[in-house]
Amino acid sequence: MRRRRSERQLFEYRGQWIGEESGRPGFYRYWYDDGSRRVKRKALPGATLEQAKEELIKILGNGAPSKKAPSEVYLFDVLKHYQDFYAEPKGTKQLSAASRAAELILGAFKAIGIPSPVVSDLTRTAQRRCWTQIAETADLVPKSIHTYMISVRAAINFAAHPQVIHVDGKEHEVQLLDGTVPVFCNEDEIADVVGGDVSKPRDYIPTYQDLGRWIDAIEEEDDFRFVIIMLNTCARNEAICDLDISKQVNFEYGTIDLNPPGRRQTRKRRPVIRMTTNLAGWFSYWGDRKPIRQYQDTVEKRLNKIGKPVIDGGTLGVNLPEMTCYTLRHFMATNMRRASSPVSKEQRSKWLGHSVKEGSKTTDWYETFDPDYLEQPMRATEEIMEKLQKHTKRSLFAPSTKANGRVRVIDGGSL
Repeated sequence: MRRRRSERQLFEYRGQWIGEESGRPGFYRYWYDDGSRRVKRKALPGATLEQAKEELIKILGNGAPSKKAPSEVYLFDVLKHYQDFYAEPKGTKQLSAASRAAELILGAFKAIGIPSPVVSDLTRTAQRRCWTQIAETADLVPKSIHTYMISVRAAINFAAHPQVIHVDGKEHEVQLLDGTVPVFCNEDEIADVVGGDVSKPRDYIPTYQDLGRWIDAIEEEDDFRFVIIMLNTCARNEAICDLDISKQVNFEYGTIDLNPPGRRQTRKRRPVIRMTTNLAGWFSYWGDRKPIRQYQDTVEKRLNKIGKPVIDGGTLGVNLPEMTCYTLRHFMATNMRRASSPVSKEQRSKWLGHSVKEGSKTTDWYETFDPDYLEQPMRATEEIMEKLQKHTKRSLFAPSTKANGRVRVIDGGSL
């Protein structure tokens, strides 16, 4: 049933009216929402009734505001939409990061006097105030704030595009916003506002001896598999954990498509690369469709603990506090440049999934059928694995594989 309009109605224009709320300063605009069958309200900035009238006329001058306008949609709803329909399907790590970003930005808005922000409240000034609040209350450095603001920006962009979501087994097309607002994610600017240093590129690269000791300290099978795949592909963590051999590996052509079917390429590109003899041997030996059978977070946490001090003292015989599973990618990229056979910058970039602008997508696709496709980084990888084996007690080659083997590329098959 339609609720009766407030007796405090002071002015009406185009179906909306101005009123006051008991115990609250200022003026509000009210309108009846057919969808929810409720009267909704929103504060007007005007300090006097005349200023409030001018503001209402300005708002409604070109018709009623869109229900999807950034000024009408709550930031909480946008962040929750992103968590439920994008982050959660990606896994616990993505959901945890998105949830933490939402908690920080909403908490910061509350602290600066905006307890229920709409998307349009994300002005540059408000964002800078939020950065300061987050830095003080959560004790975060500029790099961390930068990362969480990227999540906020992603949530707004996600809400501004039609998304097909599944609720109770049915498909629904949902678009919360009809436009975006700029979210500022510049780490230099954040550092200027909150203080602190800008992050620096990782400069720690382990020696062959150190990496060998680190690998020998691995206890879990899935952790060892992760390391073997990382060393042979330089793939990013998520790509390794997503890998499905039955869908992404072509044994006839000797290629691995690190981008699974149905996944859209992003700036962190997942390339098609040559499969090394070493990795082909392990895939055959393991015999699993999904080599990594445990959650990404579980594997990463175990690997990242190796070399760190433990509760009862010591480092399990491996004192490498800067070593993480992602360091393997930097190790391979660095030593690829030092290989006995030169590896061109373009081929290194393609192998690592960096953007290479020359050529078209179609040309790149046909190149993957060339017997010499990414031959240089593949050979360099084989050389690095052979050298690394000299510094590990554990075999880095599958029982049926010999070092210096060669993957043969033949005609036929499909990518």
